[in-house]
Amino acid sequence: MNRSLLNLEGLILNYVKENYLPRSTGAGWTFQDTRFFLKGVEELSDSFTRDRGERHKNYLNKKEARSAYLLYFTLTNFAKTYFLLDKILPFLPQGGLKILDLGCGPGTGALALSSYFQNSPLEILSVDQNKNILKDAYHLFNQWRKPNHHLQLVCEDFHPKNLSFILKNKKFDLILAVNVFNEFKSLAEQNQLATQLQNHLTPEGILLLIDPALQKTTRPLMELRDQLLAKQKYRVLAPCLHQANCPMLAFNKRDWCHFYIDWKCPKIIREFDRELRNKHDYLKMAYLVLKNGLTPAPSISHQGGGIKEWGIWRVVSSPLVSNGKVEFNLCGGKGELKKIRRLNKHRSQENRDFDKMRRGDIVTPRGDDQSDWIIREAWEI
Repeated sequence: MNRSLLNLEGLILNYVKENYLPRSTGAGWTFQDTRFFLKGVEELSDSFTRDRGERHKNYLNKKEARSAYLLYFTLTNFAKTYFLLDKILPFLPQGGLKILDLGCGPGTGALALSSYFQNSPLEILSVDQNKNILKDAYHLFNQWRKPNHHLQLVCEDFHPKNLSFILKNKKFDLILAVNVFNEFKSLAEQNQLATQLQNHLTPEGILLLIDPALQKTTRPLMELRDQLLAKQKYRVLAPCLHQANCPMLAFNKRDWCHFYIDWKCPKIIREFDRELRNKHDYLKMAYLVLKNGLTPAPSISHQGGGIKEWGIWRVVSSPLVSNGKVEFNLCGGKGELKKIRRLNKHRSQENRDFDKMRRGDIVTPRGDDQSDWIIREAWEI
C-alpha cells in the first residue's frame, strides 16, 4: 500500500497544482503551495469534526473545499479503503468485479480498487451529487487506472427514487460507501438507504461502510447494524464476530466501536499537520462489512484449529494501563463484552502475546488463564 500511496500523492499534487493554483510557482510542489491551500484545509478539517452542523450540503461547489479535500482527505480515505479491501478479499468472487461506489467524491474508492485489483477486470459505477468533484474523479482515474478497469460516473443525489432509477436492474458484488452514512441526519434515512442497497447486491454481495471514528457518528452506525441484522437483510462479517446485538451499544452511552490503522503518513499530510498541529501517525475509522442476508453468514475458524466454541474475540480497546496491570476490552462470544487483565508481576514468555495485542486484533484464549491469549492472523471465513 505504501508504494501506491506515494504514487497517488504525486498524482494528486501535480493535478491540484495544475488545476487549482491561480498562478505558477515553478516546477514541483513547494511549501509555498502548501501555505496557499492551508486555510481551505483547516476550514474543511474543522467542518468534519468540530463544526459538522455548519457545513453546507454542497460544500464541494467551492474550489477551496475541493482542493482541500484532494490534498488532505483523499490519501487517508484511500488507505482506509485499501486496508479493508485486503480484509474482505476472501469474501469476494474471483475474477472480474462489479462495484458501486456511492458518494465517491474525487474517486477515492475507484482509485483504491484499481490499485488493489490490478490484474482483475473491474466495472465501477461511481455516484456523487457534486458535478465538480466528479470532474476531478474522472481526470484522476484516467491517469491512474489499469486498461481493464472501467469507470462510469453519475451525478445525482441519494434520494430513493433517484437511486432506483440509476440502479435499476443492476447488481453488484461490492457496494462501497465511504463517509456517506454519517451525512444523513436520521437513523431512519440510513436504514432506508442500506435496505435499498441490499436489493442491488448479488446473493453473495458485500456492503462496505466506512465512517469517521467519532462518537456522534459511530454510535448511530452501531444502531444501524442492530436494526439491519434484526430484519435479516444483512449478516455482519466484520468487525463483529457474532450476529447478536452490539454489546458495547447496550453497555453504556459513552463508548463507540472504532479502530486504528498503521501507515506511513505521506509527506504532504505531514506538512499540513505541522501547520495545523494535527497528527496522522495512524488512521482512525469506524466500519462495517455486511454480507447480503440472502445467504447465511460464514462460520469462522482458525487454520490451525483447536478453538473452543465461542472462543473468538476482537480487541475493542487500546491497552488500559494502571496500578501494576494491563487490561483490554474484548467483544465476541455470543455477543458479549469481556475485560481481561494481566498483572505486571505475572508477565512471562508464555503470555507474551498480551504485550502485542492492539485494538482490532482477533484473539483466542489459550486456556483458563485470562492473561494467556493468542493473536490470530490467518483466518478462513
